[in-house]
Amino acid sequence: MHVLRRRTFVQGSVAAAAVSTTIAPGEASSAPPVPGDGRQTGSSALRWPRFTAETRPWVRWWWLGSAVTGAGLTRNLLQLHQAGLGGVEVQPIYEAQGYEDRDLEYLSAPWVAALDHTTKQAARLGMQVDLTSGSGWTMGGPWITPEHSAGRALVARWQLTEGQRLEDPVRTEQPGHPGLVDEEKLSRPDLRPPMDPLPEPPLSALVAREATSGETVVLTDKVGTDGRLDWTAPPGSWQLTGVFAGLALKRVERAGPGGKGLMSDYTGGTGVRPHLDRLDAALGAGRRGLRASFHDSYELEATDWHRTFLADFERLRGYDVTPYLPDVFAEGDVDDTALRVMADVRQTFSELFVERFAKPWGRWSKGHGWLTRNQAHGSPANLLDVYAASDIPETEYTGAELVPIPGLRQGLGTAAPPVSLVWRMASSSAHLKGTTLVGAETITWRDEHYHVSLSQAKPAVDLLFSAGVNHVLFHGSAYSPDDVAWPGFSFYASTEVSPANTLWRDLPELNAYITRCQSILQDGEHGNDVLVYWPQADQWSRPKGGLAGEERELTPDYAWRGTPWMYGDPESPGAVVEPIEQRGWQLDWVSDTQLQEFSGRRGEVRNRHSRYAVVVVPRAELVPLDTMQRLHDLAAGGGTVVFVDRLPSDVPGYGDLASRRRRFRRLAEAMTARPVRGRTGWHRVGRGHVVVAAQGAALDAALESAGAVREPLADTGLRVLRRRHRQGWHYFVANVGAETVSGWQEIGVDARSVGLLDPLRNTRGRAEQRAAGRRTQVRLHLEPGQSVILRTFDRRRLAGPVADLAIPGGRTRAVDGPWELTFVEGGPELPAARRLDALVSWSELGPAEVAFSGTALYRTTLELDAADAKRDWLLDLGELCESARVRVNGVDVGTAWAIPYRVPLGGALRRGRNVLELEVTNLAANRCRALAQRGELELPHFMSWRSGKKPQDWDAMPSGVLGPVRLVESKG
Repeated sequence: MHVLRRRTFVQGSVAAAAVSTTIAPGEASSAPPVPGDGRQTGSSALRWPRFTAETRPWVRWWWLGSAVTGAGLTRNLLQLHQAGLGGVEVQPIYEAQGYEDRDLEYLSAPWVAALDHTTKQAARLGMQVDLTSGSGWTMGGPWITPEHSAGRALVARWQLTEGQRLEDPVRTEQPGHPGLVDEEKLSRPDLRPPMDPLPEPPLSALVAREATSGETVVLTDKVGTDGRLDWTAPPGSWQLTGVFAGLALKRVERAGPGGKGLMSDYTGGTGVRPHLDRLDAALGAGRRGLRASFHDSYELEATDWHRTFLADFERLRGYDVTPYLPDVFAEGDVDDTALRVMADVRQTFSELFVERFAKPWGRWSKGHGWLTRNQAHGSPANLLDVYAASDIPETEYTGAELVPIPGLRQGLGTAAPPVSLVWRMASSSAHLKGTTLVGAETITWRDEHYHVSLSQAKPAVDLLFSAGVNHVLFHGSAYSPDDVAWPGFSFYASTEVSPANTLWRDLPELNAYITRCQSILQDGEHGNDVLVYWPQADQWSRPKGGLAGEERELTPDYAWRGTPWMYGDPESPGAVVEPIEQRGWQLDWVSDTQLQEFSGRRGEVRNRHSRYAVVVVPRAELVPLDTMQRLHDLAAGGGTVVFVDRLPSDVPGYGDLASRRRRFRRLAEAMTARPVRGRTGWHRVGRGHVVVAAQGAALDAALESAGAVREPLADTGLRVLRRRHRQGWHYFVANVGAETVSGWQEIGVDARSVGLLDPLRNTRGRAEQRAAGRRTQVRLHLEPGQSVILRTFDRRRLAGPVADLAIPGGRTRAVDGPWELTFVEGGPELPAARRLDALVSWSELGPAEVAFSGTALYRTTLELDAADAKRDWLLDLGELCESARVRVNGVDVGTAWAIPYRVPLGGALRRGRNVLELEVTNLAANRCRALAQRGELELPHFMSWRSGKKPQDWDAMPSGVLGPVRLVESKG
C-alpha cells in the first residue's frame, strides 16, 4: 500500500492543488440543480425563493486523523455538491488505525494548507465551509495545561471538638487523569493524549460550623503556607469543610492527532482565551474562506469550580458565599437558605459561562470575519442566554423518535418523543435577535449504522421545521481515502450520509425537499406572537437544578433531550407550555436577560427586532426582582402579561433577601390592584393589563383577547409554523400523526387568496378556499408523513389552476406482475437476474440476495384500455424498502422515497401496452452484515453500535418492493 507522508501531502497535494486537484470548469457550479425544478414556470406569486448555499442542507464532514489529500478533498467536495449539499462543517477527529502515517497534525502547517484547499475548492462549487472550534468537541488540546483546564471542587471534611486542634495539614489529593477510553485505547502510544503532572489543589476556603448552634467561622486566613491550621476548637462539635480548586481533567471528546488534551476552563481565569490564542497562532488573521466558527454541544461533566470563583461570586452576587459553603456542598437534604445560595451559585456560573466563553469567542470570531454557530444545550447555564450570544443558534435531534406515522420504522436503540420546546430555545433566540438562520444537527444517529432510510429522515426534518429550524446540517459524512475498502471510514455515532451508503443514490431527493422548504423558512420574518418567559430561577432553586431523578450537581447541565428539565416532570415549564404549543399558539421563549430588552406599547411588547401580542409566565414560583419589575413595566406601557394559574410568590437567591422581598410584594400588589369589572382575572396596570388565567380555555381566551392568533390546524394534530412574507403569510404544515387530515381546514389569519406549494412533488397552484364567517378555510389533504406550504396574500388575488392535492380515490387497479428483477449496482456481489411472480423481500430469495445492498431494476408491463389510459393515476408502491425511481414507457416520472410511497404518473400511461420500471435501492445494512459474517468488514477505527449488536449479529433488513403495487385514481 502506498503511503503518503505528511511532507508529500504539502508538496504534492495542496501546493499543487491549483494544477492537479482543482475542479474542472465543467464540474464547478454556483448551485447544483434541484431535482424536478428546472425553470420555475407559472405564476411568479407562487415561485420558490432563490436557492442558495444556505437554503440547501449542510453536512458535518469528519476528517478521521485528518488523513486527507488535496485530490481526495476535491473529489469528496464534488460528490457532496452534486448530491445537493450547500456546505460542510469541517471537524477533525480521532484517527483510523493503520493509516497513522497519513495523518496531519491538527493546526500544523500541512493541516492548515488542507483547510485552505478545502475553502478554495468549496468556493468554486458555490459551497460554504464552517470550522469546528477544536479537534473533536469542546475547546482544548495539548496546549491547555492543567492550571488552565476546567476546574472541579474537591471537598474535604474534618471533625473537631472543644479544645482540639487539627493535626493533619489542610490538604486534599487531586485524583489522577482518568483512564483511556474508546478510541484512545486504540491509538498508537505516541498519539494518545498527554497526561501532564498534576499540581496540588490550592485551598479556596476553610469553614468551620458548630453542629448544634450553626455558628460559622471562616478559617481560610488561619491556614499557613505549609497547610497547618492555627485554630483551637471552641466549645461544641465542629465540622470543618475545606473546598479546594481541583481539576476536572476532562479531555476533549474524540480529538484527533495534535488536538488531544485537556478541555479549556470555560468559566474561570482567562476562560477560553488560551485556546483561541493557539488557533490564532495557526490560522493567522482574516477569514481564510470560512463562513463560521462552530462549537458543538457541551459535555462538561460537573465542571463546578475554579480558583477565582469566590471573588467572581462576590462581584456578581454582591455578598461573600464563603460562610455558606458547608450548605452548598452539604450531603443529604438541604434547607431553604442552602437552596437559595445554590441558586445564586448556579446563576453565577451561567453568567461566567457567557462572560468568559460565549462573548469572547463571538468577539474573536467577528475579528476574523466569521459568524458563530453554537449548540448551547448541555451547558451549565441559561441556554437562552448562551444561544443569544451566537449568530446561528443550533439545536440537535438524534432519534430514533416516537412518531406514530404508520409504516415508519422506529429504528434500533432507545427512542423518545420529539422535543420541540427544546428546539424552540434555539429558534427563539434567533427571532429575538432578528437573525435569519436557526441550525439543527439532524438525524445525528437516527438508527443503527447503515440502517437509516430517507423515509426516516423526512419526519425528523419536518418536526424541526415546525419548531422554527431552517438550517439543517446532517450528522454526518466521513472523508474516506480511495483505497479504503467499502464502506470506507465511518464515524462512531452517525447516520453515515456518505457516498458509500446506499441512501446516497436518492439523497438528492431529500436534499431538494429540504432546499425548497428552507427557501421558504429563511424568507421573511417569524410569525410568532406569544412570548413565553423561561423560569430558569425555578430550576436553579430546586435541589437538583431541575434534573429530578439524577444526582445533585452544583452546575446542572441541560442536555438536548429535555428530560427531565423540560419534559417528564410535572414541575417543569414544559408541563405548562406543551399544551399551549399543541393548541396552535405560535410561541417563542425569552430569558430574564432577554426580557430586559423589551418594552410595552400599544397592545404589544417589542424589542428592536421582534414584536409579540402577549407575554406568558408559565406558573413560575420564583422570579427575579428585575424581571418582575420588567413584567410590570411591560403592562404599564401598554402590553398584556398573562400569568398561568397564579402570580409568582417570591424572589430567588439569598443576597439582600429581605429588601428584595418587600419590593417584590409591592410589585405583585400593584399588578392586581385594579381588577377589570366583568373580566375574571384581568387587571389594569397603566396602559395595559395583567391577567391571571387558568390553564386551558381561560388561557386561550386571554391570549386571544390580547391579540395573539391561534392556528386551528393544530386541532387536527398537524404541526404548524407561521411566518410573515412581504405580501402575507407562509405556513409550513406537516402531518406526523397516525391519521389522515382531509377537508376544509381553518387558518388563523385572514387571506384574500392562498397558494399551495408541495415541496416534495414540486407542485404549485392556487388553493381551494372559502370564507367561514370571518375566518378563511383552505381545502387540504395530508396523509401521515405528508407536508405542504401555504402562501397567503393579504390583498392579491391569485389566478391560475387549483393545486392538485393528489387525493387517492375512485378506481384502483392492481399491478401484479410478473416482474423481471435485475440487480444493477451494489455488492458484495450482484445476484443473478430472476423472475418474480409475487413480490417478496430480497432477503427471502437466497444467500446472494440477503447479502446484497444496492439497486435493482423491477420491470413489468400492463395493458390499459382507452378509458383507463385517460385517468389521472397515482402509482402506489405499498411497502417499499427503501426508495424507488419510477419510469413509465421510458419516461422518468418521479422517485418514491417518503411515506406514503406514491408517485403521480401524469400523462405517462397510454392505451395498450405500458412498461413500468422501478429502480429500487435498499439499505446498506445487509451488505455490512454479510461482510462481517465473512470476516471481511474492515472498520479500522473506533465504532459504537446503537443497537448494542455488532454487524454480524444484525437481523437481515427487508429489501425491495413488498407492495402491494397499485394504480390508484387521483381525485385531485
